[in-house]
Amino acid sequence: MAKVNDNTPIIVGVGQTVSHAIPTPGNILSALDIAGEAGRRALANSGATIDFQNEIDVLSVSRLFEDSTRKVAIVTNPFGRSNNVPGSIARRIGIKPKENVYCAVGGQTPQRLVNQMSERIHRREIGCALILGAEAIANIKHATRDGFAVDWNETIDEDFTDLWPMNKADNMVSDYEMAHGLFLPVQAYPLFENVWRHKARHSREQHRQVMGELFARFTQVAAANEYSQFPIERSVDYLAAPSADNYLLSEPYTKWMVAQDAVNQGAAVLLTSVGKAREWGIPESQWVALHGSGDCDDLKVIERPDLSVSFAQNLAVGRALDSADKTIEDIAHIDAYSCFPIAVLSACVAMGIDPATPRALTLTGGLPFFGGPGNNYSMHAIAEAVTAVRNAPGSYALVIANGGYLSKHSAGVYGPVMPGEWIASDSSDLNQALRAHGAAPVTQTPSGNAVIESYVATYLRREPSITYIVGRQANDNQRFLATVAPDDHATMATMFDTDPMGRSISVDGSGDVNTFRFTASP
Repeated sequence: MAKVNDNTPIIVGVGQTVSHAIPTPGNILSALDIAGEAGRRALANSGATIDFQNEIDVLSVSRLFEDSTRKVAIVTNPFGRSNNVPGSIARRIGIKPKENVYCAVGGQTPQRLVNQMSERIHRREIGCALILGAEAIANIKHATRDGFAVDWNETIDEDFTDLWPMNKADNMVSDYEMAHGLFLPVQAYPLFENVWRHKARHSREQHRQVMGELFARFTQVAAANEYSQFPIERSVDYLAAPSADNYLLSEPYTKWMVAQDAVNQGAAVLLTSVGKAREWGIPESQWVALHGSGDCDDLKVIERPDLSVSFAQNLAVGRALDSADKTIEDIAHIDAYSCFPIAVLSACVAMGIDPATPRALTLTGGLPFFGGPGNNYSMHAIAEAVTAVRNAPGSYALVIANGGYLSKHSAGVYGPVMPGEWIASDSSDLNQALRAHGAAPVTQTPSGNAVIESYVATYLRREPSITYIVGRQANDNQRFLATVAPDDHATMATMFDTDPMGRSISVDGSGDVNTFRFTASP
């Protein structure tokens, strides 16, 4: 019988933590505190008989939300920060990694790290990696609201690798897109959701019902998960109907249909080789292998041929399944990234399954209900996938991670450790396949008659706020962005009162920002 090779990469430890405690000035956890606890739990979860103090080759940390953009702050932390985030976390855990890394931006980060670290372990470049992350946004908001005097500043005189210069996070959206209102996720994902709805021939009310039915099942999982930030089961009717405490954020999304980032959550994953696991006395019952993976990043939003799905996601998920030699029918456990309903609907297209399937599409409970700890959510999904595979020997799990605006995709298939040579998945050709799929023709200076392809209508303090559209010129089908002129109250009112999809408009691209008006009654 073939033996499992010593350089086979495996996950041997996972750790999660959540804090529901109301903080006080003298007892308030930072994100680094929470990450440290998750890391300690992952090391303990391995069951190793050794002290990991000097055994971690690489500590990789998911980037905090507060450090994820330099154009517009997504989360503001007024209480200070460490000059070396991974170094501070390493001290809390009690380890001395040979390499500390502060990662790039995106919700795909945890799965992409598992893919990368598995390859490095297989090549014997490293022997052990700890990947982790956390957020304490709930504590930040609480302390800010109550006027706490908190000092989270730390200075560590040690080297670390900061991947900000190479991640190009602020380039994920163009200046043209940002000028017209496309920046925050809640201002981008409705573009995709509305096209999906229009293709399905749903009214706005019908689609809210579809989204409510999808996410009501997620709340059931979240309610039973000990690490959920919001463990409450919610009904279809509650989710689908705008109300005082489930108000509209951005058409068609209510508050409880989007990722909730006001969380105190952390998660960590420990990877090593089979040889090291044997040497360190880690029981085989803790071993889980990555069987297949896929990574692919999509075009900018305005360039994507079909706004209802991400072709890059199709490629990443397809490669993960193919490289694992599995079909979706072979997968017992699924976690589809769920920052908004369209992320799950798009993942269902990538998996080739009906969104109305009775199969569970989340292992955690999803970002709106389990919680959305920034770039680190999928670390929790991976921890749950590893636990599910351990608890059902011989079963397989699929984790689908997404960053940006359905922009950056990583997927992984997890299962039992198999004998023979572990084979790394190769995604290097997927970018070429994406480019070959084509891009939509775009103009930044549209004019004349056009039609609305999709739209975003957002609310601020429950009042109409930002409105912009993606349109197509009537004469050449070129795509463009446009917004409502500040003094055009009639167009703004119509946008919020009717369904704009497919309506005829006139667009003016002569200014710094394109503007449009309706040319026909709905």
